[in-house]
Amino acid sequence: MNIWKGDLWKQADTERKWALALAAGVLLLGGLTLGPALFPSPRVPTLTRQMLPPIAAAPSADPPVYPRTASVQPLISGRLNLNTASTEQLEALPKVGPSMAALIVAARPLRSLADLDAIKGVGESTLKALTPLVSF
Repeated sequence: MNIWKGDLWKQADTERKWALALAAGVLLLGGLTLGPALFPSPRVPTLTRQMLPPIAAAPSADPPVYPRTASVQPLISGRLNLNTASTEQLEALPKVGPSMAALIVAARPLRSLADLDAIKGVGESTLKALTPLVSF
């Protein structure tokens, strides 16, 4: 009977060891998981310096001038006067479609870029594209 009690004791002792090892593993894993959240390490930003490419010269502000012939008359050549241009000529401008041309015609007389900017639908990029191509 002593042998049986000894085997049970050894088996119970082994199970306790495994339970203890399992509990220790769970606690260790929990600590490793929650540790960075509870004790964050301070982060210092790193500065990097990069050389920028040289600035290219600005493109010419002169509008394109197209040759005219007896049979070919370009819609726009040089600066286009927004107060006298037809809707077809206005539509030939970049970023101007039929509805924008109708809004420009309805807003006449235009005296400056501020008047053109006041038209709904004319934004910064449209103004930038139209500035070298139009006159008032």
